[in-house]
Amino acid sequence: MDLRDKYLKLVEMLDSNPVGAPNSKEFMEMMEIFFPEEHLDLALLLSFKNQTLEEVAQAANRPKEEVEKILEEMAARGTILSKASGDTRKYRLWPIYAGLFEYTSMSGKFDDATRERLYQLWHHYYKKTLLHEVGETNPPWKRVLPAMESYMQPDEVLTYEIAADLIRTQAKRIALGVCACRDIEKKCDKPIDTCLAFDEAAGFMIEYNLGKEITVDEAIGVLKRAEEAGLVHMSSNNKNNLLFMCNCCSDCCHLFRPYTEFNYPDTVGKSSVLADISADLCTGCGICSEKRCPVKAIKLVDGIAVVNDDLCIGCGLCVTTCPTKAISLAKKPEIPNVPETLGELSKIIGKTKKENRADPRYVR
Repeated sequence: MDLRDKYLKLVEMLDSNPVGAPNSKEFMEMMEIFFPEEHLDLALLLSFKNQTLEEVAQAANRPKEEVEKILEEMAARGTILSKASGDTRKYRLWPIYAGLFEYTSMSGKFDDATRERLYQLWHHYYKKTLLHEVGETNPPWKRVLPAMESYMQPDEVLTYEIAADLIRTQAKRIALGVCACRDIEKKCDKPIDTCLAFDEAAGFMIEYNLGKEITVDEAIGVLKRAEEAGLVHMSSNNKNNLLFMCNCCSDCCHLFRPYTEFNYPDTVGKSSVLADISADLCTGCGICSEKRCPVKAIKLVDGIAVVNDDLCIGCGLCVTTCPTKAISLAKKPEIPNVPETLGELSKIIGKTKKENRADPRYVR
């Protein structure tokens, strides 16, 4: 197998994940940067399932010490996962989201010129190729969590939508990193140190200096700071096995912009609530419509704010800054279906993806 065929095979492997990575000339160039020739053969022996160092070395028919050195170099670059498991190490490929996109950006292992080229490639790849893949993901990969300051009583939102409680009850370890989307796109002035990872992902980030370890209270502080900045809390679209919690803007976020910018209406899992405005209390100040709503779901009509329920994602950001307390959250008549675990979510997305690609009308 020649070198190009090896890179094509690696792209096919990455694209087989439920969150796919369609091939393009931009993505091929990124693969050549992420996986130089000395890393490529070992990358091809990995999968999205954990493998021990011994298993990889045996498959490669190479000394364990030599294989470990290369695999650790790859992990430090953010291109694969490495984690301690008892007395050995386990390794696996990252999907494109959340994984390869974020961790290579966080790693700091690329010089300025290479980093700038990668940013250019990511930008073009997203707009030309990846956008459709993300926009057509069904069910959505990410879901909205209402702003913590937007509900007065916990029962106003579902238990698995209370961001602070999710962190308190599910996260054993927490890491804070830089938002790769805002770092790459640079289309707004929102804070970038807002990306929260948990447990296995957090351990990886901390061990390889891709982020810093923080406490539960510090993580909740990050959420409060994000709300003040007008960022939307989002997590993976499952109730348990918390993996990450992003704080997203509509200008830069690769998994939010399909909804806000490119007319993919189902690409974000909306929360179980909608903004509800009391006309008697509204003074028509325009803060909610002009400054806080990230999806332009609120308009002033005859001097009163009106919500478009079809557009509202239930983020609650409008509630937190309304000076007259005219906005509250109201439960939807029908509660969105949310898979229990990340594994269940991935299986459903993978099944839908397979069915879509089998349709002769499918266009990619």
